[in-house]
Amino acid sequence: MNLRSLRIFRRIVTLGSLAQASRELNISPSAASRLISLLESELNLTLFARHKRRLELTEEGDRFYRETEHILRGLDEMGAVSQDIRQQTNNRLRLVTAAPLAMGVIAPTLALMRRQGMAFECDINVETRFGIESKVAARAYNFGIISVPLENAIVELTVEPFLEARIGVLMRADHPLAERNAISPEDIVDQPLVALRKGQRWRARMDEVFSGVGLSPPMPYETTSTPVVTQLVRDGLGLTIVDRVCGRILEGEPLVLRPLAQERWVTYATIHPRGPRPSLERDFVRSMQEFVVAERHRSPDIAATLRLM
Repeated sequence: MNLRSLRIFRRIVTLGSLAQASRELNISPSAASRLISLLESELNLTLFARHKRRLELTEEGDRFYRETEHILRGLDEMGAVSQDIRQQTNNRLRLVTAAPLAMGVIAPTLALMRRQGMAFECDINVETRFGIESKVAARAYNFGIISVPLENAIVELTVEPFLEARIGVLMRADHPLAERNAISPEDIVDQPLVALRKGQRWRARMDEVFSGVGLSPPMPYETTSTPVVTQLVRDGLGLTIVDRVCGRILEGEPLVLRPLAQERWVTYATIHPRGPRPSLERDFVRSMQEFVVAERHRSPDIAATLRLM
């Protein structure tokens, strides 16, 4: 498939103009039009409707763009990738994860590496689960960090579990339930709850906890962001179900995490494309394990809810 055709297609969609896309890619509008026709012929799809001299994205074109946008965007990153290779930037990590993992594991690991005197640079990218898996497989990043199991079965990745975290109930330290050693779903079914919206991984886990005992409580506070969930709990709006990785509690914070009475664990893994790995990546994974060990030493409660694999 012609890469120039894919590039001009993406530019037309994002810029809204064939002429502007042509200027940006330094080709004539007629050449750009021929490339689009070639792409439609190869795909057997009608990507644009022609109205006089204007192109409008069809339903087929819109769906093709939405389902391949991560691939198309990757084409634009080829220049940066080749520049990195030419400059032999072996001291720069490019990793991808979800926002709560970036805050709960990656940031403190990088801080530990810096304190240990390691010289490095790092790009931390936040993507959807599908984006994490597919872009690591496409080598857009050195590696990713994600909870397992993976969802995108069509990509080939090396999956290396490194940590298990026990699911618990996050609440303010002054909450009446904070004195308990473990919490059951029945204990919190009548409490105000803070949750992610339907369709997100932690919301599914939360729903499974309650449905497992035949309960379906209301969720008065919902958001699309796990860090926002933690902040809402921190501000006293309710309780949530999370683990110590995605709901990391800093020293001195007015929060506690009490494990669920019925044990449930989340497994986290690094995911890698097939092939050689930079030495800095191995240093990062080793430092991440050191961070987990240090966290476990902070208190018996933490040690009981985090375990290296």
